[in-house]
Amino acid sequence: VEMQRDIAKSHAIVMDGRDIGTYVLPDAECKFYLTAEVEERARRRYEELLAKGSDTRYEEVLQDIQYRDKQGSSRAFAPLKQAEDAVLIDSSDMNIEEVVSQVLNCVKEAGF
Repeated sequence: VEMQRDIAKSHAIVMDGRDIGTYVLPDAECKFYLTAEVEERARRRYEELLAKGSDTRYEEVLQDIQYRDKQGSSRAFAPLKQAEDAVLIDSSDMNIEEVVSQVLNCVKEAGF
């Protein structure tokens, strides 16, 4: 965490992680909370795994994501949650280009 904070002090940087906006860099100038419906995230991950030749079942992927979400949001230290000043982006019905466009629009609006 300290290394991440040191890097952010001296460089313009984009960081991704479950606690970046709430714990690692709570004073970041632009924050986004990217989410999607759990079923959509499972579908996307399942398709990635299939493309890599995995024989995983969709139901297993869905259960893994649900478990990870529950663990992350209920942990005592730096739980997964949206920072109050983060822009919420629900990508459930968006493709990657639409997500990137929304992020870039927010960054431009912020003056960067």
